[in-house]
Amino acid sequence: MDALASLLKHRHILYATVVHGLRKRTSGNVLGALWMLLYPLLFLSMYGLVFVQILQVRIPGLDTIGYILVVFSGLVPFLAFSEAFGTGTISIVANRDLLMNTLFPIELVVAREVLIGHATMGMGMLLLWGAVLHFHGAQWTHLLVPLIYLLQIIMVIGLVWITATLTVFFRDLQQAIPILVLFLMMVSPIGYTADMVPEGLKALLLFNPLAWLMELYRACLVRGEAPLEQLGLFALFACVLFTVGGALILRLKPLFADHV
Repeated sequence: MDALASLLKHRHILYATVVHGLRKRTSGNVLGALWMLLYPLLFLSMYGLVFVQILQVRIPGLDTIGYILVVFSGLVPFLAFSEAFGTGTISIVANRDLLMNTLFPIELVVAREVLIGHATMGMGMLLLWGAVLHFHGAQWTHLLVPLIYLLQIIMVIGLVWITATLTVFFRDLQQAIPILVLFLMMVSPIGYTADMVPEGLKALLLFNPLAWLMELYRACLVRGEAPLEQLGLFALFACVLFTVGGALILRLKPLFADHV
């Protein structure tokens, strides 16, 4: 709760730095903010080429458009996670000059990177939402999507608080991040669904929170279902991870200056 209180206390500073970070990312590019739209579209095109054209993956009962929406509903949250996880995990080490800054506590640096990563992918989520509305029409379950996105942010902030703290003491984690992100991309149901996974490998999805997240998005957006039990369990997991991550970073924060 102390970590949550810190975020709320410094919310104006956090908001200003997130906006500044987003402007900094796009100000020097020729296409500017248009990259926020092109980035998820390029990844979707790559996945569509590989799974639809080359591997010719098909899901019974879904046409090509339906399958692309299934892919996109898993790809967008994963891209948000991977960007936030990659930049957030090294954010304390990369901002060692802020360790003694009481105006902008170091736990806010991690939260800032997570929020920037999810704001960047927010355009992709709006694009996905618009495509679903166009092809399938409006469903009341779409109203649950903002809640799921908020729970995703809460979960990732808690997780990255943990990994960023560990990176201060174990710098080798920086080298493992790209490998871990690639592994999570392979074992997360982006180009396939949980039903397509063999029984012997279902455990990979059971212990993968990203798989739970993707299935929630697909249920609410694509299938028009409201898995309230799964949503409640994911909310509990996200809040527990947020609490553990906040307690860890605040407990070990006094030691950071001696290790960075």
